[in-house]
Amino acid sequence: MAALALGALLLAGSSLAATHKGRRVDGHWFEGRVVNTTFGSYDCQVKFDGDRATMKLHSSGLQIVGFLEEEEIFDPTEITLYDPRRGVYWTLRVHNLGS
Repeated sequence: MAALALGALLLAGSSLAATHKGRRVDGHWFEGRVVNTTFGSYDCQVKFDGDRATMKLHSSGLQIVGFLEEEEIFDPTEITLYDPRRGVYWTLRVHNLGS
């Protein structure tokens, strides 16, 4: 019984990763551009961790933390992220996520 519970826990934990085309993309820095109609457009580096994305802006070093609507990234050129600190949505385009 304990093995079954552990197996279910491991399966649940393994699904908590950002993926693109079935490949995990968590923990790696990617190049991108993040856009918001209020705050503007910025080149950045982005790192995914489950449903969380940390974007480091090239121009200032400022970090923005946003949350993915889904952990599966279908279109790396249009990823919608919610930024709870600013109460806005950003659109992220990742250049080297892979195809």
